Amino acid sequence: GYMVIPPHLIDRFLSLRLTMDICPPTFFQLVVANFIREGHFSRHIRRMRVLYGERRSVLLETLHRELGLAVNVTGEQAGLHLALSLPTGFKDRQLAERAAQNKLWLVPLSASYLERPSPQGFILGFGSTPTDEIPRAVRKLRGILQSI
Repeated sequence: GYMVIPPHLIDRFLSLRLTMDICPPTFFQLVVANFIREGHFSRHIRRMRVLYGERRSVLLETLHRELGLAVNVTGEQAGLHLALSLPTGFKDRQLAERAAQNKLWLVPLSASYLERPSPQGFILGFGSTPTDEIPRAVRKLRGILQSI
């Protein structure tokens, strides 16, 4: 990781860093600094924006096509996750267990809330899922929802 810090705060952050870990990985920090300085990081970010944008679009398109108005999607404008809210009557934790039995890994949305009853749904990450696998995963989710 790295941090962008205003110059007047560098000494303060360096002291805190040394307090947390006496031996920071200097070699790796130098490698990352060179990677950034030589423009590789900017190129990587541009490529990833295109890739993740494509994955997000495929996921949203497939969710709407396969699940229609039965679900509500939020958070689709940024990040590598979105929230899928389920209609009344569905229990996300039970569905996540059933999905896991079918090799589909879902994070229950209710686990993110303290309030009871918690909203039911899933946090869907698409950052590590290849674009061509997304439609199949959504169809598998549809099948699990329809089996209830």
